Amino acid sequence: MNGQIQYGSARPLTLQPTPILPVRPLADPARFREARNMSRLVTLLLGGSVLLAGLLVAAPRDVAGITLAVAVGGGWLSLVLAMTLPRPSERAGQELLRRLAEFRHELNTIGDAPSHATLHRLIARARELGLKEDEVSDELEQLRAAVEAVELRAALARGELPSADAPDPLPAGDTCHFLCAVRFGRRRSDQFGHLLLTSGWLKFRGPLDVTVTWGEVSVVKRDGREIVVGLKESRRVLRFSCHSLQEAARGAVIADHLVRAGGTDAREPGPEYRASL
Repeated sequence: MNGQIQYGSARPLTLQPTPILPVRPLADPARFREARNMSRLVTLLLGGSVLLAGLLVAAPRDVAGITLAVAVGGGWLSLVLAMTLPRPSERAGQELLRRLAEFRHELNTIGDAPSHATLHRLIARARELGLKEDEVSDELEQLRAAVEAVELRAALARGELPSADAPDPLPAGDTCHFLCAVRFGRRRSDQFGHLLLTSGWLKFRGPLDVTVTWGEVSVVKRDGREIVVGLKESRRVLRFSCHSLQEAARGAVIADHLVRAGGTDAREPGPEYRASL
């Protein structure tokens, strides 16, 4: 069980939803120059108000009424500013949100096929904006996976096909090029095992073994951490969920290369695959 309601949604217990109060993000004011400059501006403003009130109090007696009014107004202004203006940590939090939005906007504008230089520039851009690793961990993982995919495609174009140690003996002439632990299937039918990409086959080794020749594969693509494999002769789609984006990126690039190359073994798939369709 995954703790979710399996048979429909529950009815609300109240007629009105509980209001969510806005929460101001906090950050270390020392991280951002803009937040420090704003803190100095507020300090100067408060200090100037107090100084103005003091000067007016020391003015001649014939303007005592005006002096009193301005002094009270200056004090009131200082109090209001102190109560309503955000604290330095809140101003730093707002600056952090602005920088995160700027970085994510730049990430969203690189397109579907960014160059190697563009990806590295964006990784460096996160450091330039003063963003910490844990604040943009998902975005950096996507960028590093894309970098690995671009570098692997370049290596494959040079004829440098990687190799991996297969857990079981392979037929003569067959070579394992990729191996990783995966979850195969969706939801209740999930199976855990290992995905092997060899010269002639895509193999899943788990509770139920699946073997497919590259000639039977129509398309390979990556969907987040999943390697998605479409078959030519059926509507069946095989989905293999990897532990990381980097693994999924490497597996998808190698599988796509083997599909385009046509594989080296055109034998019929084994009976365990036929039984799984």
